[in-house]
Amino acid sequence: MNELQARVRRFDRERGWNRVRPEHTLLHLFEELGEVARELLRDAGYKEGAARLTEELADAGLLLFKLADQLNVDLERAMLDKLAQNERRFPPPESREALERYLERNDED
Repeated sequence: MNELQARVRRFDRERGWNRVRPEHTLLHLFEELGEVARELLRDAGYKEGAARLTEELADAGLLLFKLADQLNVDLERAMLDKLAQNERRFPPPESREALERYLERNDED
């Protein structure tokens, strides 16, 4: 992940895009997440939609890496730390039980 974050940084610097303010990067990220949501809402069997979903997720991911870089966040370290925290916070048995309750309450069938 650190290599990818560095590559995004180089990509932006080569184009001068590193001058974009972080709050604008966040707005672009929200826009891409909206496109991801739109693709998810398409019919699951719609082949073109599935291909676009991959692209939209990639766009959102790259913008997340860019935002982390702009804010001097080591995204890989932050995500590993957060995952470890979540592993302690949400032990599997209790989490599965909570999920079952959630699914029962939100069953659409």
